[in-house]
Order: sequence, then structure tokens, then C-alpha cells
Amino acid sequence: MRSASGPYWNSSGFALEAEGVAHARPPQWEVGDEWYRTARPAMDGLRIAENGVQLLCAPDLHAPATAYTRALNQVVWQEGDGTSVAELLEPFKAEFLAVARRSLD
Repeated sequence: MRSASGPYWNSSGFALEAEGVAHARPPQWEVGDEWYRTARPAMDGLRIAENGVQLLCAPDLHAPATAYTRALNQVVWQEGDGTSVAELLEPFKAEFLAVARRSLD
């Protein structure tokens, strides 16, 4: 069985960075502004890390990693409906972390 420890921890770091960007998202932003210059590389790194999970981790981690990445992508780039970032991400994050923990056993 393939280990999830390397790609999992790499993905977690990028996910935390993406969450920080989502929490810092201003109501109005433009391509090229300060927030965007932080958000773009964070999200690019997250997608690269997700691909690492797809390639290197156990198959049961693929779907939760993709779902969590998509949820992060949505809260970073799409205008919210008033629901907090934490509320939007928590179910996806919890599932990803639960499956990642099980894959380490």
C-alpha cells in the first residue's frame, strides 16, 4: 500500500495556505492586486499538491482530496453567499483528514 504521509502533508500545507487566502479575501478584488498576487500561487500550489495525492496516495484518498480542493477553489475565487469560509470547508476538510488518517494506519 502506498503511503500518504509525504503528499498528504504537502497537500495540507497548501490547503492551509489556501484557507488563509480565502479568509483574507476582500469583498472586491482584481487580477493583479495584492490579494490576487498571494492567492494565485497558493491555489496553483494546491492544485499541484492535489495532483501529487492522485499520483502517490492510496486511491481512497483521491475523491476527498479533489472535493476539498474544489471547495477551497470555490471559496477563494467565487463570491460567497454569507456562509463563513469555515462552514463551507469543514465537511470537505473533515472527510479529507479522516481518510488521510486512515490511510496512514
